[in-house]
Amino acid sequence: MVMAAWVAAALRSHVTEVSPGVYAFEMLKPSFCEDLLCELEHYEGEGFPVARPNSMNNYGVVLNSIGLERTMDAIQRRCVRPLIGALFPREGCHIDHHHSFMVQYRAGEDLGLDMHTDACDVTLNVCLGREFTGATLSFCGGFGAADHRRHVHTYAHVIGRAIVHLGTHR
Repeated sequence: MVMAAWVAAALRSHVTEVSPGVYAFEMLKPSFCEDLLCELEHYEGEGFPVARPNSMNNYGVVLNSIGLERTMDAIQRRCVRPLIGALFPREGCHIDHHHSFMVQYRAGEDLGLDMHTDACDVTLNVCLGREFTGATLSFCGGFGAADHRRHVHTYAHVIGRAIVHLGTHR
């Protein structure tokens, strides 16, 4: 399906391009962020098995594994897919599934990630945190580009604010 130009323009008007190919926008209310964090704490507090999100994070959980798959499906279908289609028309038209997870960074635990690309077409990060310092994302260029190893931008997280980029963006 091809998105009407006026729809794509309207969606793009809600984002800020913070660096070439990297967009930020208000996505979740802080109260919703807090509810998600409380749900994770409750789940882990019950001692249920926890599916970790990837090999790079020891703290966090795959949201599909704790009963939130339908919620994440609805958010993707209603909110994320149209916006991704407007920002990245070629990649966005193929968005049909997700790997939704929460990770936690804390002194003495996971502190951050090395520079990497993501194994996906498009990455969307939303800051859910309560009180924190640091919490930045550093961007280089796209994989294979001349600047793929050069630092281009550092983004500082804000609760409820999302950042979206292609998975090949380092």
